[in-house]
Amino acid sequence: MAQCSLQDMLIQALTMDTLQSLAFPTVAMKLQKALQDGNARVADLEKMIIGDQALTSQILRVANSSFYKGLQKINTIQKAIVRLGARKVAMLAMAVSQRSLYLTRSPLLSHYTGKLWQHAFAAALSSQWLAHHSGCKQQADNAFMAGLLHNIGQLVILRVIDELSATKQLTDAQMPENLVKELLDSNMHNAQGYVLMKRWNLPDEYCIVARDHHKEPYDSDNILLVIVRLADQACEKLGIGLRKDPNIALAALPEAHTLGLGEIALAEVEILLEDGVIMAG
Repeated sequence: MAQCSLQDMLIQALTMDTLQSLAFPTVAMKLQKALQDGNARVADLEKMIIGDQALTSQILRVANSSFYKGLQKINTIQKAIVRLGARKVAMLAMAVSQRSLYLTRSPLLSHYTGKLWQHAFAAALSSQWLAHHSGCKQQADNAFMAGLLHNIGQLVILRVIDELSATKQLTDAQMPENLVKELLDSNMHNAQGYVLMKRWNLPDEYCIVARDHHKEPYDSDNILLVIVRLADQACEKLGIGLRKDPNIALAALPEAHTLGLGEIALAEVEILLEDGVIMAG
């Protein structure tokens, strides 16, 4: 099948809005509202998290990772909140709750969705770190979410391919690896990420990052966009995701100059990213 034919099928499926199942997770939505509510109690956050056994397990795994190491093993969400802080636990829970979006029926596509999830989680952690260390601490939570969601359009494309495969409109033979990669690298994913996040009623600042994170020239005054672009390229340097380019010199990038970050700080980001891959699972 020619590439344009597959693109036409994808565009048609997206236009028909076949991905009704691709919904922002309920737990994530509740946690987002709780974070926006200055009166949210720790007990309320704990109740939301422990209601989901898989989510609880993953949060405890993160709380006991080397990046968040402490003097004793954490075995309850309450203790995780004490160690990490309620806000950080809520942000991590919101991220982990979205892991289910990256599950697919196709063994062929699971290879891609697994890499996308690792990239999303690592980009979220590194974006948050970059915000903290570049004088933009007030943007840290937003940077985490923007980093987590910036490539969601690639997931949309894979989920549409999965739907078309399940209904026998596509076969594995019609989706060679080079074609799938080319589709994921195309500008289509930027637009689809923007559309999906608008449907989820997420803040415009996240939607803009999803739409513009590969755009050239980009808005260097949009600090959230600058942060995510740098985190995205740090992931690419280490091969976290679908791309790998070890020749990327992070300190030489204009995004690093805008944020005032040098080689030492960016080397710390790389260490954080490697640990983020382990936490993503």
